[in-house]
Amino acid sequence: MNTIFESFINTEAIALLIRLLIAHLAGDFIFQKKSWIIHRTAHRWRSGYLYANAGIVAGLSWLLSGYFFIWYLPLLIFVVHFIIDLAKSYAPDSPLVFSSDQALHLAATFLTTWLYLNSATGDVCCSWFFNSLPLWTYFAAYLLVMWPMGIIIALLTRKWQAESETGDGLKDAGRYIGMLERVMILTFIFMGQFSAIGFLVAAKSILRFGDIQDNKNRKGAEYILLGTMISFTAAIFTGLLAQWIINNFA
Repeated sequence: MNTIFESFINTEAIALLIRLLIAHLAGDFIFQKKSWIIHRTAHRWRSGYLYANAGIVAGLSWLLSGYFFIWYLPLLIFVVHFIIDLAKSYAPDSPLVFSSDQALHLAATFLTTWLYLNSATGDVCCSWFFNSLPLWTYFAAYLLVMWPMGIIIALLTRKWQAESETGDGLKDAGRYIGMLERVMILTFIFMGQFSAIGFLVAAKSILRFGDIQDNKNRKGAEYILLGTMISFTAAIFTGLLAQWIINNFA
């Protein structure tokens, strides 16, 4: 059997890893509703949503793996995902717990990818599609900046949220604005238009400059600018990482 390092130095392996990461991100951040998490935290192993979420991730992993004849690894994904989320339901809601939970899921995804590579006896189905590294890398990058990154930023800035809230503003407008900003930044990076990113940062800063000078709105404006800078930085690094993967392995 190949070592883990040897298994991850080719296009097929990296494409498979990214597809399984997409399955996890989609299952945890798109198809899982907030009400599911609340119910799971309250009822733990008795919550049907705990099984539903693990089943969605396992099903997506099977569909995106391309190795449709291997049924036992999606089953393993179901069991591991269930155990990790069950353990999380007993822990307090904090950035550390969230980070640890995602780190465990990431480690499990790496392990599952390695098992797939060493269990498959033939090529992946429709290799022209499943092994298209640029396609899956771009898809994963946009998926990451649109959903999980917003949750991560909210956790990082949570301690300032209550202090900065004024009660006005459109519901969820900030979340969608941040999502659009990160999508724009990612697109600029993929197009090689780095100067456009500087223009976007300057425009956002100018729009909030008046609020910063107003002592009544200073905390709220600083909170928004802090979230914006974290959002911009995360999107830029995501874009650069995606480009590096494509340039070196595609």
